[in-house]
Amino acid sequence: MSLSVRMQDILAERSKSGELRREIAYEPGMVAGDVVSLEGFSGAEAEAIVVMVNSAQAQKETPLNDGDTVELVTQMVGGDGMDAR
Repeated sequence: MSLSVRMQDILAERSKSGELRREIAYEPGMVAGDVVSLEGFSGAEAEAIVVMVNSAQAQKETPLNDGDTVELVTQMVGGDGMDAR
């Protein structure tokens, strides 16, 4: 049971895994925001991330299913909201 995770270059560089694409274990009850947290994003950084589930924009509370593809992208309106590390 797994999820396919993809990230933009800038997010991959800042993420815990450092990977553009990876598989993570799916656990029943997971929501889209869990992937954001697992990659080490929180606070303003997490708020600036748009989550796509199976190519459709999702809310962070959107339930995930085994086999889903989750893509993390940055918002472009009004700046990216990412702080410098």
